[in-house]
Amino acid sequence: MTLLLGLLCGMALVGGLVGVVAGVVGTTAPRRAPLHVRWQAAMRGGREQSEDARMRRRTLTAGAVVVFAAVWLVSGNFVASALLGAAVIGVPWLITPAQMAKGRIGQLEALSEWTQRLAGLLRLGMGLEQAMITSRQGAPDELAPHIINLSDRLRLGWRPEGALRRFADELDDVTADKVFAALILSVNDRGPGLAQALEDLSGTVREEVAKKRAIEADRAKPRTTVRWMTIITIGVVVAGFFVPSYTRPYSTLLGQLVLAFLTAGFVGVLALMRQLGTFRRIPRFLVPDPASHVRLPASGRETGLPATDRQTEGTAR
Repeated sequence: MTLLLGLLCGMALVGGLVGVVAGVVGTTAPRRAPLHVRWQAAMRGGREQSEDARMRRRTLTAGAVVVFAAVWLVSGNFVASALLGAAVIGVPWLITPAQMAKGRIGQLEALSEWTQRLAGLLRLGMGLEQAMITSRQGAPDELAPHIINLSDRLRLGWRPEGALRRFADELDDVTADKVFAALILSVNDRGPGLAQALEDLSGTVREEVAKKRAIEADRAKPRTTVRWMTIITIGVVVAGFFVPSYTRPYSTLLGQLVLAFLTAGFVGVLALMRQLGTFRRIPRFLVPDPASHVRLPASGRETGLPATDRQTEGTAR
């Protein structure tokens, strides 16, 4: 035990020295936003979640509390009960990146299909605005609500640029920005030239979807390994409660500290694996630069008023 405590103290000392040197000298890694800013962004994102997602989060939290309390009362082992309680939330959290990546890829695939449909409508002689309104019929399921919103905004008199920018904000993806940037630049164009450009963009998006699917297929292997490792570890912890001789060394204060250290290391490895397998998003470019003094003209994005009503409102002011 003395050797183990010495090893832990040595690791803590080395980690502290590395932190001090990194803080004084600095690193070449890109500077991240402050912790409180990231926390506020996460909280805002939580408020924007659907009711089903919020209910699921509350259910998992309540289940974690029940498991923690039940295991602690039965076994008296605080750290192990905390580990099992955290597993109720942690295991779904560990699987989330794969679900997010699948949803993003599905959206991009639907965007490619919608772009191809716009090109077909343009070849029939429609203008771009009319084609976007008509495209709500038979829209891909993944984008159907967004396309319907786009059509409704155009019918209410929104300028196409403002409606397309709002659509881009809803998708929040750099690949989608490429499509919407081309549509914004060609909003007054029609004919085979724009249709051909949209068909080329549709092909580009399809190629990117294929690459993303291949990447996610490679990432699925380590995710499966981590998932099974987590299940086996939790199974060993649960089985240990039925073998008193196995858990007896961890019932002392020192045993609790050692178990807490091992648990923290295990959770840290899982968090690192999750970060490495997360669907990393490239920053968008179709967003206003807060440092720029140039501002977009009023396009009805906030009010949704038709152009004639906006002119009347401006005259009244």
